[in-house]
Amino acid sequence: MSNTGFGLVALIATYGELFIFIVVLVEEAGLPLPLPSDLMLLICGSLVANGRLNLGLTLASVIVATVLGTAALYTLARWGGRSLVQRYGHWIRLDDARLQRAEARLQHRPLWRLTLFRLIPGLRVYSTITAGVLAVPRLDATLAFALSGAIWATVWIGLGALLSPHLGSVITWQRRVEHLSSTGILIVVLLLVAGLLTRTYWSHSHRARSRSPQQP
Repeated sequence: MSNTGFGLVALIATYGELFIFIVVLVEEAGLPLPLPSDLMLLICGSLVANGRLNLGLTLASVIVATVLGTAALYTLARWGGRSLVQRYGHWIRLDDARLQRAEARLQHRPLWRLTLFRLIPGLRVYSTITAGVLAVPRLDATLAFALSGAIWATVWIGLGALLSPHLGSVITWQRRVEHLSSTGILIVVLLLVAGLLTRTYWSHSHRARSRSPQQP
């Protein structure tokens, strides 16, 4: 098991559900942490299987922390996110028309769409921000946050309990997959942003040349 794994085991075993609650709360509020929450839940599952954590309290800690953390980030995004996108979104060709189309799509069955988006690895926090920017109704957003948090916690804790005898190997595998997926998502996002910025630059340059007077 890695040093990170040993450190998490010690912290969870010492502080229990309080530590789990704080980590999930801070992460869901959009603040980056060096502690991988998926790995933490795997370890929680192993500790539940060994009788060192209570399953009900562990799940409740994750769900309540998810609802509170996402509520803070959702409120912040809804309060100021739209104006930021309207001011700087043109650099990635994100204008009011596109925002309205995205908002209309997400308003159709928002509970299930938002729940699904939040279950995609690497998109939990971004989905919360998107829900705030696109003004998803608070009740639908809160239910989606709670439902996705419950599913996420149940899956990872269940895996940790099921694979408890092989936890060291599972953690090594999970960390590699997490690193590869995070790197892949980052590369895709950077390529998309670079492409949109390049397209916007050439579009602005073309319009500027079109407006400039013709030389004799």
